[in-house]
Amino acid sequence: MQTVVTLDEFRENLSDLVGQVMRDNQIIRVGKHNKIGVIVLNEQEYKRLKAPQQHFSSKKDSDKLFIVADKVRERMSEEDQKDLNQILDEEIQAVRSNMKHDK
Repeated sequence: MQTVVTLDEFRENLSDLVGQVMRDNQIIRVGKHNKIGVIVLNEQEYKRLKAPQQHFSSKKDSDKLFIVADKVRERMSEEDQKDLNQILDEEIQAVRSNMKHDK
């Protein structure tokens, strides 16, 4: 479940909101000037997002995803495949850069 609060509401209710995140696995979206800028989530959810391969119960299940992805890729034109590869390379570089900064 997600809750959207203003920055002022977040400040005023910080203890209660953090308790909801920790106890109820709630996600708090904090906005300022009608724009969401911060998301508060519990550590378990954070770790899940940082290591998506853990979503799979086995390597076999993980491999199934790549098999399906390869089938989809085979149906794409060469130009679309190049575009996809470029996007994936950029995203991988961004993730790696973020991982370096997190250490």
